Amino acid sequence: MISKWVYMDGLETWAILVEILLAGLVVVGSGSKLSILADKVAAKYGWGGAWVGALLLATVTSLPEVVTGCTSVAIGEPNMAFAAIYGSCSFNIVLIVLFNAFVGGGSILHGKGRNHALSSSFGIVLITTTLIAILLVDKFSDRPNIAAAVEIIFALAILIIYPLCMRMVFKTEKELITEIQTPSPTGSSERLIPKIAIYSIILVAAAWWMAQTGDVLADHPIELIGGPLGATFVGSLFLAIATSLPEIVTGLTAVRLGNLDMALGNIFGSNMFNMFVVPMLKITSLAGGQELLMNGGDFDVSQNLFAGILPILLTAVVVGGLSYRTSRTLLRRVGVDSGLIAAIYIIGMILLLAT
Repeated sequence: MISKWVYMDGLETWAILVEILLAGLVVVGSGSKLSILADKVAAKYGWGGAWVGALLLATVTSLPEVVTGCTSVAIGEPNMAFAAIYGSCSFNIVLIVLFNAFVGGGSILHGKGRNHALSSSFGIVLITTTLIAILLVDKFSDRPNIAAAVEIIFALAILIIYPLCMRMVFKTEKELITEIQTPSPTGSSERLIPKIAIYSIILVAAAWWMAQTGDVLADHPIELIGGPLGATFVGSLFLAIATSLPEIVTGLTAVRLGNLDMALGNIFGSNMFNMFVVPMLKITSLAGGQELLMNGGDFDVSQNLFAGILPILLTAVVVGGLSYRTSRTLLRRVGVDSGLIAAIYIIGMILLLAT
């Protein structure tokens, strides 16, 4: 983004990549600090790590998806918005492989409570809801009034389903907590919330900076491949990684702190919140005078359906990993479920690029 302003028509690919790296360093620093503060919040108030990850960390680390998604819709790129959201959901699940490699000892999903199975399943429900909406809007594409009504109905449905899902996750987490810590009203811990707010703002701003630079990269001609990468591929891969970088940093920091539940809760909570972004995209669409969000020349139904099915498949593997116990490992370190997640993601990205 800044590199484009500086170099204008003489913009080089390396300048874009350097700017991405700088923004990424800011994300890493602020995200690491935010995760440490969230761990202190969980300890201070006696909340479970999974709940803090699913609500606090997931909301903050998913805000880049809100900003980039709404910005993409506002400039007439709904493809980029949905590709980034679905791509982020897929990449978030792949983070389990990264955490597993960091921890070692086989699958990290084994022995995890029903709270994670519940939140991951709710992610499937919400993603499927958006895909059904896309299919119905496409079916009634020749009747725009009905298609517009379908979008509004499904947007309202997500607005209702998401808080209900979060309430059920909270109740389940509360039941699983066997030892509730007594809040301490004194000490430096009283400044946790203001600190979290400050680092959240820095994190979101840096992630937005990365995403905007990625938008420049999507249209920038690359000599090696004979053209630009394109909006859908950049949205599903690069922007997904860029907007998921906060989850990477906060998750790895949580794992390093020994709070794997918070890291996993962040992943599943982020995927749920990503779908909560869709109603915001609809509001942005209406505010910009676009009657339909999921239809038109700028919206590729087949590619977005594929991009949405991928995280559903990946999450289904996670649910299986939470339920099925096996001592088998790959490379003597990660679980079989992590290997399957990695394989499905790589194949999915190849197929998405090929289409």
